[in-house]
Amino acid sequence: MNFFKQKNINTEEASEAEKSVTEKTSDENRTEPIAPPQEEAQGIKRVMVSYDVLLPEIQAYMSSQYASTVYDMDRAEMFRNYIKQYLIDKNYYIEGKTLAQAVEMLYSDMAEFSVLTSYLKRTDIEEINVNSWDDIEIRPSGGDSYKAKETFKSPEHCIDIIKRLLHDQGKMAFDDSRPIAKGFLGKNTRITAIYSSLIDKERGAACSIRIVNPKQLSKVDFINSGTCNEEMYRFLSTCFKCGISECFAGETGSGKTTIMSDIMKNYPPEKRLITIESETREFNLVQRDENGKVKNNVIHMITRDSDDKSRAVTQLDLLTTSLTMDPDALCMAEIKFGGEAWGAQEAARTGHAVMTTTHASSIKGIYTRLATLCIQEYSNIPYTTILQLVSDAFPVAVYQHKFEDGIRRVTEIAECIHNGENISFNTLWQYRRERDEILDDGSKKIIGEFVRVNPISDSLKNRLFNNGLSPAEMESLL
Repeated sequence: MNFFKQKNINTEEASEAEKSVTEKTSDENRTEPIAPPQEEAQGIKRVMVSYDVLLPEIQAYMSSQYASTVYDMDRAEMFRNYIKQYLIDKNYYIEGKTLAQAVEMLYSDMAEFSVLTSYLKRTDIEEINVNSWDDIEIRPSGGDSYKAKETFKSPEHCIDIIKRLLHDQGKMAFDDSRPIAKGFLGKNTRITAIYSSLIDKERGAACSIRIVNPKQLSKVDFINSGTCNEEMYRFLSTCFKCGISECFAGETGSGKTTIMSDIMKNYPPEKRLITIESETREFNLVQRDENGKVKNNVIHMITRDSDDKSRAVTQLDLLTTSLTMDPDALCMAEIKFGGEAWGAQEAARTGHAVMTTTHASSIKGIYTRLATLCIQEYSNIPYTTILQLVSDAFPVAVYQHKFEDGIRRVTEIAECIHNGENISFNTLWQYRRERDEILDDGSKKIIGEFVRVNPISDSLKNRLFNNGLSPAEMESLL
């Protein structure tokens, strides 16, 4: 994941700078600590400088000397060399830091994103929460959250870095006039930032950076990690291929989108699949052969946010448009609003396979959540009628949860059976937690198993048969 903009540098100026730095610093690669203040043989005294004093000083110097030069990743080493030469010329050192460490700290604050940089570059981090300038919480893809050892230097430093991150990567303003910033930093990375005027000013700013799908997982990964078993995966994949709509639910970070994305990769290539996402694309379902030719039939759509309502494009707008493009299946990444919920259930009840997610606390909660959203759009329709509509639209529901040991598990797969005015639930699989074990390192390991609870209903069997599932495939599924 690369969050750093690529810009150009004046070639002639860079060459002169390289020559100058090379001539002046034959010891540029040294990594030993800069010596403490003492008289050198030539009578030169080393000067210890506080980092908080040094950073603005060298920023001012770089601005005055190289204002016309913009550095990109290709010239990162040149930027570092400028900083290094300045420290050597001034005989500066930072207590407890080697020359290389001092240069890297300064470079990160001046050209990158300070203490956030190293975490943004990693692929095993799924969330970075800045609670205040001196409190940064890191959530890895697996395992428990932990506090970062590093912090910002001050509330102002925290604001400056978050402001730079929002501006450089998302073109978002962030100040007292626009104290809430929500958007995306490149692909698959969401950010929400709160300015100091809305929290304690002494804390600087707060932000949550969520990295979605840092790793592309497959069926084997889900089974090996304990997310589900092969039987459960095959059932969900077969249902969607046969036109049965599915709704996934769980808390934020439970892995709904990740497993849903992989299940869609099994969709028949001759059928048309359209995905709809909010502002940035997480799905990448286009498949190519060895010659680079596209093998399947996929269109990815994303919304467009805008202060100008005439330019904004919502998920509902895209859903309405997609239904005119003859899709066999649709995926709406997440249902949050009434119009989306109503449109999705209408599409599912009119012959399209629809896969989506929503936030709910249980399988039953999925249907009450969708019905509640729909009634926001059509308050004149009785709640019981809307509940019947959404249960008919999504016969299969999946609930997923991230446990204390960091493993995301499908805790239940169930059918929602609509029988006249009555709605019932048929649990097909369930994760049963048996015991917890405390490992030598103090972490928790949860022991349990996936249990097949009930067979699929006759009504679902008939729908699968009618949609083309062969008797042999049905036998394998059962």
